[in-house]
Amino acid sequence: MAAGERSETISGSDNGLVFACLLDGKGGARRIGWTELNGDAPPDAPLWIHFDRGAEGAISWLSEDAGLSETTAKALLEEETRPRVFSSGDGLIAILRGINLNTGAEPDDMLALRACVTRDRLITVRYRPMMTPRDMLSELIDKRIGPATIPSLFVRLTERLTERMNSEVVQLDEALDEVEAQLDTGDTSELRGKLSNTRQAAVSLRRYIGPQREALARIHIEQPAWLDRELAIQLRESADKLQRYVEDLDAARDRAMVIRDELSNRLAEAMNQRMYVLSMIAGIFLPLGFITGLLGVNVGGMPGVENSLGFWLTCAGLVLLLALEVYLFRRLRWI
Repeated sequence: MAAGERSETISGSDNGLVFACLLDGKGGARRIGWTELNGDAPPDAPLWIHFDRGAEGAISWLSEDAGLSETTAKALLEEETRPRVFSSGDGLIAILRGINLNTGAEPDDMLALRACVTRDRLITVRYRPMMTPRDMLSELIDKRIGPATIPSLFVRLTERLTERMNSEVVQLDEALDEVEAQLDTGDTSELRGKLSNTRQAAVSLRRYIGPQREALARIHIEQPAWLDRELAIQLRESADKLQRYVEDLDAARDRAMVIRDELSNRLAEAMNQRMYVLSMIAGIFLPLGFITGLLGVNVGGMPGVENSLGFWLTCAGLVLLLALEVYLFRRLRWI
């Protein structure tokens, strides 16, 4: 059974414990359950615990049995959170966001990962399933090529969350390229819909990526004692990547507005062209309509009524008037 599938099974059967594992210091890990978690595990062994916040067992353990302060437990159990980092007596508390890669989900609906980190323990809490912890668990359990320590594990998690944002930012740029390529040939209403969705996605991502960059930068500035220089540099690199993503999203948002203005200008230009043609037609046929309307008055004394050539003479006069109007409009450069 794959690690991701196993994780979901544990979440259902173990009442909120998605998984827990002890790192062996060599890139591998060993799974443990509630029994070892509640007292049988070695006291100083590097321990990673991942909970599902929607289960009562997880809420109860974090609030009562984990030995966490009320502030820390509340931060880990909050439902709606923005990325932030702060230090407490329990360690470093980090609220991070990652791309939603679940089937059928919108990537810009970013998922929260709450973490409490010390030198020897990492507690992470999810509200909805996330791909990144599953992948990290697979590296530790199946491939045995994962991080050797808890601080490096935390840094690797932040790196993975950051790296997976890149594909979504690139897709937004590609979507804007596609809209630009179809400006001349695509359906206007469809393009406006695509443009609106792309812009909303950029705004949604920017809403969380900006604070997350600030949070990671704060870790680098207020460096915990257990975070060595090399890991701090890696966190700084992640913060720099997030800064580039923020700039790319700002550029995409501005670009979407420029494309929207261009699309609106083209629509207005096409509408003005149609209105111009209609105005010219109306201007040409207005005098002709006036004359024919006048000749259609059903009263006595109308000239040419008794003349058999009256109709044809009237038609000839209207053609001459039409030619004169076209000539005049051309001289005035209206057409």
